[in-house]
Parts: sequence; C-alpha cells; structure tokens
Amino acid sequence: MVFLKWLDEHFEETALSIFLIVLVILTSINVILRYVFNSGLTWNDEICKYCLIFSGFISIGYWIRHKNGICVDTLVQILPSKYRKILLFMTQLVVLIFFCILFFYSVNVLKSVAKSKQISGTLQISMVYVYMAPVIGFALAVIRIFQVLILGYFVAESVGSDKK
Repeated sequence: MVFLKWLDEHFEETALSIFLIVLVILTSINVILRYVFNSGLTWNDEICKYCLIFSGFISIGYWIRHKNGICVDTLVQILPSKYRKILLFMTQLVVLIFFCILFFYSVNVLKSVAKSKQISGTLQISMVYVYMAPVIGFALAVIRIFQVLILGYFVAESVGSDKK
C-alpha cells in the first residue's frame, strides 16, 4: 500500500527526472565527443528524441495532478462560488472526454504501428515502444483527471458537509 501511495504521488516526477538525466548525460557526452574527439555517437540523438517524446506525454498527467496547466480564469474569478464550482466541474468533464478520445485514438495508432512492424532507423527497435508514449501519457491524463474530479469535487463536498 505504501508503494501504491508513493507511485500515485511521485510516478510522473520520477519518470520525468530519469528522462531528463538521461537526456542531459547523453547530450553532454555527444557534445564532448563531437568537439573534443571530432566524432559522435549515432544512436545518441535517437534516444534523446525518445526521452523528449516520453517526457512530453508523461508531463500531461503531472500538470493535471498538480493543476499547473495554463488557463485563462477571468470568467471563473468573477463568478459566484456556486457557479464557479459548476463551471470548473464542467470544464474538467470536457477535459476528461478530450483525453479519453485521445487515448482511444492513440491505441488505434499503436495497433497500426504494431501491424506495420516499423523499426527505428539507428537503434533498430520496434516503433511500438515509441508509440506507447501517447498511450501511456493519455492514460495517465485520464487517471489524473478522474482523481482531480473525485478528490476535488466529491471529497471536498463531504468535507464541507462535515463542517456544517
């Protein structure tokens, strides 16, 4: 249970940190090799590209969980509290539907890449692994938006009813 709690609170942060460390180390090694030894690694750029792709998709779940997304909230700020909650709930439902659609289509794309047996240029690995990034990212987004909806709305309502 402790592991699941840790996973819930730190999965995205840990994955993003690992990808960033790999990206920085491999890029630094390649810069040194190119400018000091006048040679470079060919597979290095491909791994860095894949780390960046995975970082982009996994970060979606992170910003949803921590409510760090860019938003224009002028309308939300001027609305009364009752209407503000309704608008925020409706917005989160729209975001949930949007990410469910993206998840569905990313699974379809993954299936078609698996059928094509496409492989990467330098590393010669199956592109299925690369196309798992949007599937994982959108699945995390759906999970995190459910958490925001449940914890932010229903738990807040029950806490608010306890105070009455």
